[in-house]
Amino acid sequence: MAFDGITIYAVCRELNEALQGGRIDKIYQPDEHEVILQIRKIQEGGGSQTRRLLLTTLANSPRLHLTARRPENPLQPPMFCMLLRKHLSGGRLLSIDQYHTDRIVALTFEALDELGDPVRKRLILEIMGKHSNLFLVDETDTILDALHHVGITMSSVRQVLPGLPYVLPVHSDKWDPFEIQDVGLFRTVVSMPKEPLYKALYLSINGFSPFLAREILARAGIADTALYPHLTQDEEARLYGAYREVLDTVAEGRLSYRIYREGQHMVEFSILPSVLMQGAEEETYDTLSQLLDVFYQQKDTSQKIRQKAQDLSRLISNNLDRARRKARLQEKQLEDTKGREIYRIQGELITANIYQLKKGMKSCSLPNFYEEDQPLLDIRLDENLTPAQNAQELFDRYNKLKRTEAALQVQLKQTYEEIECLESIESSLALSDQERDLENLRQELHETGYIRRVKKAQRNLAASKPIEFQTSEGVKVWIGKNNIQNDQLTFRTAQPNDLWLHVKDMPGSHTILFVSGLSEGTNYTEQSILEAARLAAAHSKAAAGSQVPVDYTLRRYVKKPSGARPGFVIYTHQKTLYVTPPSAQDMPAPL
Repeated sequence: MAFDGITIYAVCRELNEALQGGRIDKIYQPDEHEVILQIRKIQEGGGSQTRRLLLTTLANSPRLHLTARRPENPLQPPMFCMLLRKHLSGGRLLSIDQYHTDRIVALTFEALDELGDPVRKRLILEIMGKHSNLFLVDETDTILDALHHVGITMSSVRQVLPGLPYVLPVHSDKWDPFEIQDVGLFRTVVSMPKEPLYKALYLSINGFSPFLAREILARAGIADTALYPHLTQDEEARLYGAYREVLDTVAEGRLSYRIYREGQHMVEFSILPSVLMQGAEEETYDTLSQLLDVFYQQKDTSQKIRQKAQDLSRLISNNLDRARRKARLQEKQLEDTKGREIYRIQGELITANIYQLKKGMKSCSLPNFYEEDQPLLDIRLDENLTPAQNAQELFDRYNKLKRTEAALQVQLKQTYEEIECLESIESSLALSDQERDLENLRQELHETGYIRRVKKAQRNLAASKPIEFQTSEGVKVWIGKNNIQNDQLTFRTAQPNDLWLHVKDMPGSHTILFVSGLSEGTNYTEQSILEAARLAAAHSKAAAGSQVPVDYTLRRYVKKPSGARPGFVIYTHQKTLYVTPPSAQDMPAPL
């Protein structure tokens, strides 16, 4: 369910109950899009309770709700934060009001001015995607400041600058859902001859999202794509009945808060039991703020991870392209050195027949005792050089190409190692689902010279853990997400008699089958090794392949050469299995 007008209606009622009459203790602005108000309210039975109210204008998730998150604040508070502290610190929250079931919310505070007289100020949050904004206005509706300024060069319709009057955005011609009290008016508002019903609902009624429109249609048992003019009388009655049922439930506060999941991923939330999401895994929450805090914290974290992952992916991709171009050039140069033997042969033939040659000759044909099929070999000469100097020049060319070949073999080996390293990091990036994983990759890129400087890792980031699975025989399988984690898993976590698995000759994760710590009576067979091998293949560059070779050996036979890059190991006593990685649908769920 989107953070639509109906959800905001429920949020405002919950916040009024929790915060109305409370006073602002502290004000934070962790970043350019977010403000947190710490509000303390005296309880009826005595004592007080302090809560944090989040107001954010993030383009992908603008919203307001209570949050349990403790903000990390910059050392120097932004100007907007200092202005809020000046005008609102110690102020009492009088009310939280929504405009016309729209995505505009006003928080009214009573505070003291410079002379100690009580004045009213309002914080107005406009939830409008990338145009979301937060305003501080005085009693005369003059803008004292806004989180995001909008000048004449950005918009000729509505400027947002201190000193200008606050004007509501252009109001749409949609209807307030709570004003539609009979089926006749409902028909007039919603009936659009050419629009499917789900679209007609959210286009004509304020505060409705596509999800809520589809939910009402699902409750009425009507297809999303049906047209209102084609409804039967019974279908129209069912549709209006479902509409009233949803609005009455919201208006009376008979709500239940659920997050729906598909595996590890949150896919939807709802303030009502959802017919659309029947059959999906669900989690229930006591308050709407708890639900929104959990849902959007994961969404915001995922967004940040995707953004950081995109930056790293671009860096890795650029360096991979450069390394591959370099390898192709070196391969071509190496191939060119293969023809150097002809220069040695020509030099030796000139030396053997030097008595027949004179300075000033441009070419010669000499008996070729190296090739029976070619009795005479034509050789071009430099007429300005003596025969001996011509022979020496040919020997010099041969030796130069020989030295070039030796140097290119070393360089090409280094380039191949660089490509392998980058491909390994690229594979690890696909497994990164936490900020700590990305920090590890960034650190690895720094150690390998692709990033000059790395910011100090945030202390509050959760420690990254390997991916955990379990075989059908109950044996634990752990898989590293990146090369730093691979080293820790292989050389610190695994025991010498555990099984170590890795795809053969290509980038992939270190995989450990924990067989040494099995409890008494627990046995494992080749089935567990086969399942672990399939998981190792699935978490490698060969994930989309078939008959992938996977080596396995005891961890005691895995060594790390001194000075080797992260994740690089050598191993012996290995055996090889050929497996087909599981598809996305068949992949077992991590523990």
